[in-house]
Amino acid sequence: MKKYTQRELKNLVALGAAEDITRGDNETRKNIESVEGYYTQIGYSAGVYGCNGMLLQGHKTGKLYAVTARTTAIYVF
Repeated sequence: MKKYTQRELKNLVALGAAEDITRGDNETRKNIESVEGYYTQIGYSAGVYGCNGMLLQGHKTGKLYAVTARTTAIYVF
């Protein structure tokens, strides 16, 4: 698993390489799982107070999903 900075995760979203799921909830998780089957965490961002971002990759399509802030989405996914 690779360590990223929050800036790198936000740049992936800005470039269109990853979909932003920072405000995602259980409904978002179910939608992703219905399309992908499952997803794996391939990266994270950590700061002084712990994990503040993550990068996920879908199984079927290989699409990237990014949580770019310290929100409840980190615990949902």
